[in-house]
Amino acid sequence: MVLKNAFLLKDADSGIQKLDLKIENGKISEIGKIEEDGIDLSGKLVMPAFYNTHTHAAMSMMRGISDDDTFDVWLFKKVLPLEEKLDEEMVYYGTMLSMMEMASKGIAGFIDMYFFLDEVAKAAEEFGMRALITRGLVDENGDDNGRLQKNLDFAKRWNGKGLIKAGFGPHAPYSCSMGYLRKIADIAKVENLPVHLHLYEAEWERDEYDFREILDVFKYVKLIAAHAVQFKEDEIRELARENIFVSHNPSSNLKLGNGVARVAEMIEKGVNVALGTDGAASNNSLDIWHEMRLAALLQKMRNPANLKVSQAIKMATEMGAKAMGINAGKIEAGMEADLIVVNIDKPHYLPIEDLKSHIVHAGSSGDVFATMVAGKWIYHDGKFPTIDEREVLKGFKRAHTRLMGS
Repeated sequence: MVLKNAFLLKDADSGIQKLDLKIENGKISEIGKIEEDGIDLSGKLVMPAFYNTHTHAAMSMMRGISDDDTFDVWLFKKVLPLEEKLDEEMVYYGTMLSMMEMASKGIAGFIDMYFFLDEVAKAAEEFGMRALITRGLVDENGDDNGRLQKNLDFAKRWNGKGLIKAGFGPHAPYSCSMGYLRKIADIAKVENLPVHLHLYEAEWERDEYDFREILDVFKYVKLIAAHAVQFKEDEIRELARENIFVSHNPSSNLKLGNGVARVAEMIEKGVNVALGTDGAASNNSLDIWHEMRLAALLQKMRNPANLKVSQAIKMATEMGAKAMGINAGKIEAGMEADLIVVNIDKPHYLPIEDLKSHIVHAGSSGDVFATMVAGKWIYHDGKFPTIDEREVLKGFKRAHTRLMGS
């Protein structure tokens, strides 16, 4: 496949150029003036795809259930009781619907924490989206009702199968005992699999545990720490480790009243920061493009020099790919062909000289024309080539009716 006549953003630090792009075997093979016939993308921009580094995809089943509640009410009174009623079909169709939403907004892959993992993986495999899938793990004094073994069994079945990766998903230090967290860390180290964990999301968590002990437990494994809102300025440097990625979820943090993470300071101190949406029950939109701009504006509230355009784009693209363990996030020969095609033939992308700025501060996910994963379109001009959209919507509505009526 050759993409021709488009503006091209190679990576977050590059300028915009007008170049052709060749894709072979799911990877970028050539960039430049290519003397071959191809797909004419005049009036469009090609850039690296986005990655959603923290979500619970099947929570689209619960979108809007608790819009104006505190974090405690949202979690313990609304979400957890409904999750007790979920089954395989609900998780499958909830995940499918979320991938439709994400693909239409330029997202090529996601890091998930949930249950019924085989259904999540089956949905992702059919859709053709990248997924790093972890099971939400909790215990009571070491008894987890077999959850960790189920997570491990899933990893052995699915890790490295196609575009699917596996990891472990201890819910949070306040819902897992220290002994259980150490057990998860030991297994993750042996299996060389990442850990996905909610960390210091709400202010009350600071009274429940010391983050330093948690970071020490997971010092030999890759840790994707979701939220990290409550870190004080003098604590941030302890997150600046090669094995730690912070998934910043600005919309969810605000909506649940948890505050604003010190992302500008994190980046300044060398912390790996990517972007996530959280689940649709707490955001309610799975839109990394929106998170990118909101993240920038929240940091500029204190200092307009904070979170420059290139840093915002890097969180959505390159850092997301690194968090997922993918050789992507840039447009370079040999890298995975995970791309977004953006329709820039619109008034808010003028003047064209400031196109990179417009991506962050003027554009939106509504401008996405197409999303490509490993050289294949998963969204193209309003359609989803890999699935039967009507069947997914029909299945989702049927499953949702059962959930709310059960």
